[in-house]
Amino acid sequence: MREKLLLVGAGGFGRSTLEHASTVYECYFVDDCYPHKKEVCGIPIIACIEEIPQLFAAYTQLVVTIGNTHVREKIYEKAKRIGFSFPNIIAQSAYISPFSALGNGCVVLNNVVVQGGATIGNGVLLNPGVEIHHDSVVGDNTLIYSNSVVRTYAQIGKRAQIGSTVTIATNATVQDDGIVPDGTVWKYTNNIE
Repeated sequence: MREKLLLVGAGGFGRSTLEHASTVYECYFVDDCYPHKKEVCGIPIIACIEEIPQLFAAYTQLVVTIGNTHVREKIYEKAKRIGFSFPNIIAQSAYISPFSALGNGCVVLNNVVVQGGATIGNGVLLNPGVEIHHDSVVGDNTLIYSNSVVRTYAQIGKRAQIGSTVTIATNATVQDDGIVPDGTVWKYTNNIE
């Protein structure tokens, strides 16, 4: 019998995560569209987000699949206080070096590469084709969109949002809550925004 997993957020990222999580877990969605909508992709939506504390008796594992970095962090902090554990959901086509560090509650989608010496925080969402090069750091609850590259020794703060096809240059810094637009080559080594 497979372990049960709550996926918080039944939108696009939740559905993408479901494709990988359902190969290992018996999945259930939690989303604020409940009770008006009770199913997504054949998976039941069993509660709204404010009802998470009442679910802990029957479900002990949870992953937040909401893109908004501040909302994701808030839900993780609340779930952590309740006692939930946070597995990582990793696509089979992703490569995570055994010499890297990956936090808890991360979602790593198709063809992501995390090289040795890289450090990924908790609750990080890595979309398809992302590359995290060696000795770089990605902070908690960061979201990196498709086909972006974080180069060697780059530092990305907590709750950052990195667009698609972005290059974070070697030694560059993105501060906490930083937003890097699609298609940018980010070379800054000082504060942003």
